[in-house]
Amino acid sequence: MKTFTMTNLLLLASITLFTACSNKTVEPEKQSVKVSIEELPMARTYPMPEPIVRDYVQNRTVSYYPNRTYRQRDYVRTPPPIVRHAHAPVPYQRDIARILNKIEWDAKKLLGKKYVWGATGPRTYDCSGFTQKIYRDAGIRIPRVSRDQARVGQYITFNQLRKGDLMFFDTHKKRTGKVTHVGIYLGNGNFIHASSGAKKIVIFNINEKPFYKKRFLWARRVVKPNAYLAMR
Repeated sequence: MKTFTMTNLLLLASITLFTACSNKTVEPEKQSVKVSIEELPMARTYPMPEPIVRDYVQNRTVSYYPNRTYRQRDYVRTPPPIVRHAHAPVPYQRDIARILNKIEWDAKKLLGKKYVWGATGPRTYDCSGFTQKIYRDAGIRIPRVSRDQARVGQYITFNQLRKGDLMFFDTHKKRTGKVTHVGIYLGNGNFIHASSGAKKIVIFNINEKPFYKKRFLWARRVVKPNAYLAMR
């Protein structure tokens, strides 16, 4: 009986001592995890496709984005639209032909309209009012009076005349070399103008009218590939 009692007393003393030394709560150990920089997701770069286009100005092949890279979210799958310059040979030549045909067509529609000095339409015209109206309808701005119209565009001689060129004349009784009249060349020697002599808009053949051939000064070409200075 004593043996059992002593044993129990020793056990109780051991439990009490252990509990007294363990008043603090045991917290889980905080582990720090080291991650290599190489393991982090980085922004990857992809080469931008370089669409090949034709530069009609320099007549060479170029790319839109030479030597450039983009992040993945900036990646563009389709290139920008190709903008055709006015210097492009085939499309631009078609545009010139369309403009020249419109000039001829619109001018001929006004055949027979009365000539009135200083008039700009729509029922009566003088020579420069007529040419300004025709070119304006084709999308080309030129000055109001003939002497100012004679300063724009490319200088053209008689042998270089082409459809759509502005023809300038000195119609004074005594030739002075100053511009007083203007018409539009239609090709094959024909030109259309608001004539003060005929009192209306007419077509004359310059080879059949010695007066106008002798009084011809020069022409101007405002519809041409390298001079869009008069275009809207």
